[in-house]
Amino acid sequence: MPGFAAAPQFTTADFERRRQERETTNERVVSGIMVGVLAVLLGAETVWTDLVARAYGDFGIDFTIPAQIRWATAATLAGHALLLVFLAVRPAYFAARKYLIVAMRSLLCGGVCWGEWFHLHPRFGLLVPVAFFMLVIVMAGLSYSRGAVVLAGILVIVIYAAVTLLGPEWPLSLRATGLAAQVFIAVTLVTFRIVSSMRAMAGEAVVNERMSRFFSPEIAARIATEPELAVRAAECRVTVLFSDISGFTAMASRMPPQEVVDLLNAYFPQMVEIVLRHGGTLEKFVGDALLAVWGAPVGRPDDAERAVTAAVEMQAALERFNAPRVAAGATPIRVHVGIASWQAAAGYIGTDRYIQYAVIGDTTNVASRICSAAGPGEILVGAETRALMPADAFALDEVPPIVAKGKDRPLEVFRVRSRA
Repeated sequence: MPGFAAAPQFTTADFERRRQERETTNERVVSGIMVGVLAVLLGAETVWTDLVARAYGDFGIDFTIPAQIRWATAATLAGHALLLVFLAVRPAYFAARKYLIVAMRSLLCGGVCWGEWFHLHPRFGLLVPVAFFMLVIVMAGLSYSRGAVVLAGILVIVIYAAVTLLGPEWPLSLRATGLAAQVFIAVTLVTFRIVSSMRAMAGEAVVNERMSRFFSPEIAARIATEPELAVRAAECRVTVLFSDISGFTAMASRMPPQEVVDLLNAYFPQMVEIVLRHGGTLEKFVGDALLAVWGAPVGRPDDAERAVTAAVEMQAALERFNAPRVAAGATPIRVHVGIASWQAAAGYIGTDRYIQYAVIGDTTNVASRICSAAGPGEILVGAETRALMPADAFALDEVPPIVAKGKDRPLEVFRVRSRA
């Protein structure tokens, strides 16, 4: 249907933004841990070389840790320290960063592995570096990027094979390379799968969070299993509830702006909770007004009755809301409500950057006109809404028809006195 967005793209953008924030946080934490661990390791290597090795030198065994290993450890420490500083100075995200970090860690790990070949017993070190390379793959998964995981797996295999095959233990190094490559492939596939699952769960969490702000739990659960319900634009019969705070403009003019905001932030959540509890969809707030819809994206036979029931509960909840305000000497607020039912088009509307679920049609305008005609504390419903409800659902009083702008004839409306 023209005018409606094809899909809720804002959920994808919101997920990517959160992924980038989490990736940056993870890199900071991992870099900080690596700096601490490597600093301790470098200190331990120095202590071992200077003290322990000398103490046992009389046994004829050289316990000295090669300088190349210490240099490689120092280089890895410096690399993560610089990364930590970079993330603090330039926190802005750019897509290539995770791949550069993967390349840096793979090369530094290769440097540590190469330093191992200067040890007096290189055969012992053939498979020892495998654990360090596996750590590079796992850390790539903390970016929640499958591409980074695949790149890490490829670089790890290539660098390990190059360093090992150039070592002094041929052909044993060839067997070690084959075994290590199988391990790296397995770790890469497992990490890839975990990252994919985490991305799927995080994406569903973002969608569900967004949905829960506008749709009732029942509808949100239905959309989770049938996403096309919210994506497709469809014409359907809806019941629209329009509520407005009576005399709000005059009242707000006498209050400090912050008090007005605090009042609305305390008032709206209670009203929205009632709407969602009765299966309604919150379309939007318009200043102090609230617009809710029943019948879209999921329609039920009793949508009109649900809407009127919600309106009655909203008025009751408002009495409880006003009690502490009156006790504190504040002015109580009153709300007038208009409800109308008819055909409308429902779906996502907007742009890729800003999108919302909306109901388009004359029904919304009629509900607004009926609301304007209602007095403080009144609930007025249109004739169509009345016809959709059981005759004994509510006690209704007929009131004089209202003249609405753009209508050829006055609107027939009824005042809701109470639930029958």
